[in-house]
Amino acid sequence: MGLHSAQPAAGNRLAVLCERGWNRSKRILSNPPLVLSIALLVISIYLVIVPLISVLISSVTLHSRDTLRVFGKKVGEFTTYYLKRVFASDISDVLFYEPLMNTLIVSFLMSVLAICIGTILAWFVVRTDLPFKRFISNMAVVPFILPSWTLSLAWLTIFKNRTIGGTTGILEYFGVQLPDWISYGPLPIIITMALHYYPFTFMLVGSAFKGFDTRLEEAAFVLGGNQRTILRRVVLPMVSPSIASSFILTISRGIGSFSTPVFLGNPINYRVLSTRLFASLQAGSPGDAYVISLVMILLAATFIFISNRIIGKRKSFVTISGQAPRAKLISLGKWRFVASAGILLFLFAVIVVPLFVLAADTFMRVPGVYSPSNFTLHYWIGKSTPGILDGRPGILRDPDTWKAFLNSVKLGLSTSVLSAIFGILIGYTVVNLRGTWLSSALDQISFLPYLIPSIAFGAIYLSLFAQQRGPIPSLYGTFMLIILATTAKNFPFAAKSGISAMIQLGHEIEEAGIIAGASWLTRMRRLVLPLQRSGLLNALILPFISAMRELSMVVILITPGTQLLTTLTFRYSDYGFYHMSNAVVLLLVIVIVVMTYIMQRITGSELSEGLGGN
Repeated sequence: MGLHSAQPAAGNRLAVLCERGWNRSKRILSNPPLVLSIALLVISIYLVIVPLISVLISSVTLHSRDTLRVFGKKVGEFTTYYLKRVFASDISDVLFYEPLMNTLIVSFLMSVLAICIGTILAWFVVRTDLPFKRFISNMAVVPFILPSWTLSLAWLTIFKNRTIGGTTGILEYFGVQLPDWISYGPLPIIITMALHYYPFTFMLVGSAFKGFDTRLEEAAFVLGGNQRTILRRVVLPMVSPSIASSFILTISRGIGSFSTPVFLGNPINYRVLSTRLFASLQAGSPGDAYVISLVMILLAATFIFISNRIIGKRKSFVTISGQAPRAKLISLGKWRFVASAGILLFLFAVIVVPLFVLAADTFMRVPGVYSPSNFTLHYWIGKSTPGILDGRPGILRDPDTWKAFLNSVKLGLSTSVLSAIFGILIGYTVVNLRGTWLSSALDQISFLPYLIPSIAFGAIYLSLFAQQRGPIPSLYGTFMLIILATTAKNFPFAAKSGISAMIQLGHEIEEAGIIAGASWLTRMRRLVLPLQRSGLLNALILPFISAMRELSMVVILITPGTQLLTTLTFRYSDYGFYHMSNAVVLLLVIVIVVMTYIMQRITGSELSEGLGGN
C-alpha cells in the first residue's frame, strides 16, 4: 500500500513541477522585453565575455610554435611559459617592462596636455564672449573625426631627418638640422596624440561649463572672492568630475593607441605595449601577445576604477536647485578678437596645415625635393612605371585602393547600422526591465569593450575565431570577423545612446499601444522605432567614424583580401612609400568628412552641439 501510494504522490509532484515550469515559460514568452533581453545577453556574453575567457586561456596554454622550447608539454596543455617569458626572463625588459614604462609616460603626459588644451578651449567657447563661437566649436572636434595618424604622417613629412635613411622632411630640406628626439620618439607621440584626443575634454568639460550654476560664482563674489579664488575654489571643483572623466577616457585610449607610436616610435625602436603586442604577433609569438593584451586590459580597468572612486568622493559638490540662470559670459574686452584669432590660428595649425602638408607631398615627383618644377600627379593618377614605387600606379588607378575603399565603406556602414540597432534594443530592454539583474547585466557587459584597448581587442578576437569552436567556424581571414570586432568594440557607445534615448521616450507611448491592442511587433514597428528615428540616426555617426578610421584593432585581423584604407596606409608607410600613404590618408579623410557631414545633415545633429551657441 505504502509503495503504491508513494508512486502517485511522486507522479503528482512531477506533474506540479512540470505545470509550474510550463506556466513560467509562458509568462516569459508573453513578456517580449524579457525574451529580447535574454537573447541580447547571450549575444553580448558571446561577443564580449567569451573572447576575454579565450584570451585568458590562450595566455596559459602552449602554442604549436613553442613545443620545442617547453619540454614534456603538448599543444593546448597548461603552461606558465609565457607568463615567465614576459614577466621574469632575460628578455622581460625589452619585451615588457620598457614598453610598459614608455606606455605609462606617453599616455599620462599626452592626457595632461589634452586636458589643458580641451579645458582652455571649452572655457573660451562656453564661458566668454568669444567671437565666432559656433565655427570654433565645430572646428575644434575635427581632429577627432580625422584618423589619429594623420598628424603623425604630417609630423614625419615636416620633421623627418636622415636617421632612418630615405627622404628628408621639409625642414631639413631647407637646411634645418633636427635631432632624433624632435623627429621621432616620445615628444612627437605625446604632442600628436594630445592634439587628436583633446576633443574628448573639449566636449565633456564644455558640457559641464554650460550646465554650471552661475549663482554659485555670484555668491562667492558677494562674499569677497576674486576671480582667481572663485576659479580655484568654486568653478574647478564643480567641473572636476568632467575633467577626471575626460582624463581617464583619454589615458585609456592612449594605452591602446597603436598607429601614432608605430609611425613615430618604430623608426628609433621606441616601443610601447601596443607596438610590442603587434611585434609579438608578427614574430609568431601569440602567447606573449595575449599576456601583454591582458596587462593592457588591467591597466585600462584600473584607471576606470580609480576614476570612479575619485568621482564618487566628489558627490559633495552636487547642487540641488531649480533651473540655473543662463550663464553670464565673461567679457574679454579688447582681447576678444585677439583670443579668437589665436584659437583660429591654433586650429589652422592642427587641422589645415597637416592636411596641406600631406597633400603637397603627394604632388612631389622626387621625394624630398619641394620645388615647383618637381610637381607631378603620378601618385594620384599615374600609370605603372618601372623604377617608381616598385611599379605601382597612382592610387586612383590602383585596384587595391578601390577594393580597400569599398571594404572601408562597407565596414563603416555595416558597423554603424548594427551598432545603432543593438543600441536601441539594449536601451529598450534595460529601461523596460530597470531594477532587474538582467537590466544591470546587459548594461555592464555592453560597457566592457570600452575597458579593452583596441589592439588588445583585436588580439582577443584573433584568439577566439582563429579556429573552429563547436558549431562556430573559424572566421579568420573573413570580412565578417572585422565587422563583428568593430561592432562589438562600439557596444558601449551604442548602448549608452540607446539607453539615453529610451529614457526620454518613457513608458506611456507603449502602454497606449497595449491598451489599443497592438502586438509587441506592431508597437515596435509603429510606435517605438519611428519615435526613436532621430536617436537611431544619431547613433550611426560615431560608430561609422570609428569604423572608418580604425587601425589599431583591425591591423592584426586583415588579410590581403580584406584590406582597408587604414591598413593600406599602414602597409605603404611600412614599405617607405610615404607619398602613396599620404594620398590614401587624404582619400580616407575626404570620405569620412563627407559621410559625416551627410549623416549630420540627415540627423540634424552636430558632435559639438550646444557648445558654440546659436
